Amino acid sequence: MASRRNYVTTTEVDELIGSGSSTDLQISEAEELIDAYVGAQDKFYSGKTEGRAAAGTTTTLTLESSQQNIYEADYFKYCEIEIIGGTGAGQRRVVTGSTKAGVLTFASAMTTAPSTDSIYRIYQLGKFPRKQDVIYYSTSSPYVYAKQIPEAVKRATAAQVEFATAMGDNFFKTDKSEKVSESIGDYSYENSSGGVGMIGVEKLIAPKAKILLRGIKTRIGEIIA
Repeated sequence: MASRRNYVTTTEVDELIGSGSSTDLQISEAEELIDAYVGAQDKFYSGKTEGRAAAGTTTTLTLESSQQNIYEADYFKYCEIEIIGGTGAGQRRVVTGSTKAGVLTFASAMTTAPSTDSIYRIYQLGKFPRKQDVIYYSTSSPYVYAKQIPEAVKRATAAQVEFATAMGDNFFKTDKSEKVSESIGDYSYENSSGGVGMIGVEKLIAPKAKILLRGIKTRIGEIIA
């Protein structure tokens, strides 16, 4: 298997935090929170590609003929492909490679191989890689897109897995001691006592991850001291 955004592998996480037992589900949850925390990013592929498969196996899918020989090698790497109709509907996988001929390779095998009646949708689920994380190598053939996930994002994702694991069942619990409330007549409200920067997803992000993402997080609307 693989995590939803494929920012980091279980092997990489285990090496970074010395765990030896991280799972793709833990990483997927960490990736989702990291994406929510960093805010808007200029990601590489912001659109979507849809069509009917020309061929498929449990580990590959060939784009419909009108989309073949258009996109250079690895254009769809790090995107997610979802089968939304026909054979194999409901399955989704991360794309780890694609050829100009239109053959996409999955991070892990599908349970049911797509067929010529399978309708697919391809999109970039995660906010990374950004446009600045991609190089289009076209000085010699074959042309290819070289993509990378920023090291800070990899390390922050690992730190988030470590933080959530250490917190255990308390990770998603609401601590009423951190809330302040006030009533004025019939009107009342409740806020976080931590003030700006401690509400919402920020409270779920590992302190180490926040430090690592300092140069990536979008700060529009915040007052920076």
